[in-house]
Amino acid sequence: MSAAEIKDTFREVSEEEIKSKQDRLIVEAETDLNGNFSVEIDEKYSRSALEFDIYCGTVPRPPFPPKKGMPRQFHITTFVPQWKITKDQVYMANFSYIIPEKWWCLIKGRYFDVWTICGRLTDCKTGRPLSGVTVIAMDADFITDDELGSNVTDSNGHFKIYYSSVDFKKTFLSPIINIETDVLPPFASGPDVYFHLEYGGQRFALETKADRRNNVGYCLCVKLCSKELIPVDPSIPPSFTHFGLTQHIPIQAGINIATGKTLGGYAFFSSVNLVGTISKKINAQPMEYLFEYQEVANPSDALNPAGWSTVVPNMIDKTVIGYLWTFTGDPSNPIAYEPYYINGTGTEKTVAFNGNWIQVPQDSNFAAHVDAEILKLNTEKLTGVTSIDMSMPTSGIGNSTVSGARPHTSNRYFAVRMRQREAGNAATEVVAGTSKPIAIFNVLYHNVNKYGSWAHTTVNDQRIALSVDLQEIISGSSGCSKITTDLHVKYGARNENLGSVSLSIVGPHKPGQSFGFNPIALMPSPETFGSTQLVFTPPTDTVADLLPCAYTVSISATALLTTGDGNLSSYHDFVSFCKV
Repeated sequence: MSAAEIKDTFREVSEEEIKSKQDRLIVEAETDLNGNFSVEIDEKYSRSALEFDIYCGTVPRPPFPPKKGMPRQFHITTFVPQWKITKDQVYMANFSYIIPEKWWCLIKGRYFDVWTICGRLTDCKTGRPLSGVTVIAMDADFITDDELGSNVTDSNGHFKIYYSSVDFKKTFLSPIINIETDVLPPFASGPDVYFHLEYGGQRFALETKADRRNNVGYCLCVKLCSKELIPVDPSIPPSFTHFGLTQHIPIQAGINIATGKTLGGYAFFSSVNLVGTISKKINAQPMEYLFEYQEVANPSDALNPAGWSTVVPNMIDKTVIGYLWTFTGDPSNPIAYEPYYINGTGTEKTVAFNGNWIQVPQDSNFAAHVDAEILKLNTEKLTGVTSIDMSMPTSGIGNSTVSGARPHTSNRYFAVRMRQREAGNAATEVVAGTSKPIAIFNVLYHNVNKYGSWAHTTVNDQRIALSVDLQEIISGSSGCSKITTDLHVKYGARNENLGSVSLSIVGPHKPGQSFGFNPIALMPSPETFGSTQLVFTPPTDTVADLLPCAYTVSISATALLTTGDGNLSSYHDFVSFCKV
């Protein structure tokens, strides 16, 4: 038991008192993560009153490492053990103590500069806790507001935020000058705290500067509830910055000016996500934006200031540009969102156009996209789709396909830019991002030979015209001629942006025998074609040494085409034969 009430005895120990106690120290221990400790004392002290002090050199501040400071010693109380005998004939006494909150806040804040905000977040209507929501503590300043720290609410809506005085003394002159910049009375003793929320990557204003708690102390405990979601406009200015959500290709640094391709050598095709940031307001007025394009003969050509054409609504594929946010009342999934579309269908939330200008929704709970898709451009509407009829007998496989009927169709080059303004106010129009000219290739091949002469057919709508056949079975009436001593593989692959062409063969082999094809070197655009034969190990073997069985020769090809979110898949063809 304590010799006195702990609330009356807890105090900091002075340096002089620490020195005077050194000769009376009988034991010490370090607490574990749960604050537990155990010590063994000499029997001669069993009837003594024991003084308990704590010695503190660090304090916790998750998620960061403990904050170190000048060690401090505090006196708790004088304790007279009440001994009990365990079944193992051991004398034990228990001591339990919780440092009063007002003391712990003072210790952490004054001596270690660790400030704490604890609280609970609930739904104002139902009172139910909101879990999985990030609570962000803000400091309202005269010049700029500081973000003090954040924490995610647990299943009961509880959160705890740790920060230091540095976090609310930042100014635009930091680190040269660090002061609390709120000049309203009372002056600058602590931060002026208000709160934002974040969920699903979107920030909301739970409170504004007008709701701030002025000059809070080392510890602040709050009860927060939310009844509506007011998205916070992004700090990133509205702009067009990248191609593709997944590959996130910068519109300038990510494009090779010599080729118009990505730095990885890819041209664009199909629908491309134009990525950037929009906001509800510009200069406190509703925002609207549009995109323009300009074609050049070569990607290195200078752009013509008067050469821009407008991206009209039918050039835009269905695009999500933001969301409406509402509370669900479900603690495990507290916030629901409804997408807002360009060219939505049915009952979907759909933006309005002002001519060709896209009007950013002004709903109070609308959250505009930040560094995400703001328009999905259908590049086929820019270039059109060129169709090339590849009709030919299988005997043509392995030869050039370029002719007057099947002309060489090259990449085309387009620059894209974003314009934005206050709604309806032409005087406020500005350019908010212009890309380098990008290479675009939208060609479809039709009546492409497949399966050689063995099971001949043709296919349409091919991004790569790819075919394979065997010279020895072309002349056969049914394409099923048998292979005996010779095997000449003929192949052709056509696309302006071929990435690779390769052959393989599947079939049985003798012990110690292997066979395959040498790598195929790409030819100049737009196609690679030719004839090749099997390469054997041992090199003295020939086709005549193959086991009598069925074999399949396969060809695959890639084209370096991308949407910025995915690349064109590989194309394939094969032909089978019997060896006798």
